[in-house]
Amino acid sequence: MTKKDFITGAEFPPEQIMAIIQAAISYKKGGIPHHPQKILTLLFNNPSLRTRLSFESGMKKMKGHVNVISAGDSWNMEYEEGAIMNGQTQEHIKDAARVISGYGDVIGMRKSELITTKIGFEGESGWDELKQDVEINALAKYATVPVINLESNLFHPCQALADMMTLVENMGDLRKKKYVLTWAPHPKPLPLATPHSQLLMPAMLGMDVTLVHPKGFELDEDVMALAQEKSQRAGGFLSLAHDQAEAFKDAEVVVAKSWASLAYFGQWEKEAAYRNQFHDWTVDESKMSLTDNAFFMHCLPVRRNVVVTDAVLDSTQSLILLEAENRMWAQMALLHFLLTNAPHEN
Repeated sequence: MTKKDFITGAEFPPEQIMAIIQAAISYKKGGIPHHPQKILTLLFNNPSLRTRLSFESGMKKMKGHVNVISAGDSWNMEYEEGAIMNGQTQEHIKDAARVISGYGDVIGMRKSELITTKIGFEGESGWDELKQDVEINALAKYATVPVINLESNLFHPCQALADMMTLVENMGDLRKKKYVLTWAPHPKPLPLATPHSQLLMPAMLGMDVTLVHPKGFELDEDVMALAQEKSQRAGGFLSLAHDQAEAFKDAEVVVAKSWASLAYFGQWEKEAAYRNQFHDWTVDESKMSLTDNAFFMHCLPVRRNVVVTDAVLDSTQSLILLEAENRMWAQMALLHFLLTNAPHEN
């Protein structure tokens, strides 16, 4: 059996995603599976709170072990095939991936050029280069154990998995439920990985998805095409809007997220000037009143009273804390699936 990786989320058919979600819900009620002597290795090249803690806590609840390597703990890694390594990199991912595989059973990696150091500065790589996700794909190629994407330039599938679990808990069958993913203001140009996954996974599960944002904040065209394909296959509907109030009408779920403008990618002064025109996109009570008593979701951390008001975040329809808790349960179910269905490659 070939190993299974969780890089985009779309590697898994919808029925497998739903099976993982149902397993996570059952673990939450009791009957957690145990994986003694199994080792999860987490590679963090960027900061993390929920992702790191939820994976560590979940693996330990299953009686497994966790090794964490953070940025600066190891050698500078080379990802380019055939590279002449006479520069700043000391180890090739081809070697490191196979070594790490020998020390454990699953590998998780967070590697995004957009989370911290590069976005907002002139001269970094262009979006067409960054969207290739060279690092996580190289790790998955050479590792002989399953690889989980803990957030890359393009996707954050673990966040979307927890989101969908949270909605199944609160709504049951998700098919044809109206789900609105709205852009929201922020003082910084944020990565696109989370909104990409928050668009793709509900589309995969047959929800009626509306993506609403100001013109100029389009998501990646290839991700949009993939989401449209998955939506049609699942019997759902995917639409694009630029009028936030109109999009909110009759919504059953509202997910707010900020992201940078690809139209101004790399031109960060211009991007900031353009982004700052849309402060009125903050999600507030008046906008939520247009919905069908919709649940509100945000992945956290959130800039209160910038992205969304206190009143919405602290309302009875807010699922933000349950969403965060469910990161652990959803990832436990994912780990169990990978540990029991995807053995080492020979």
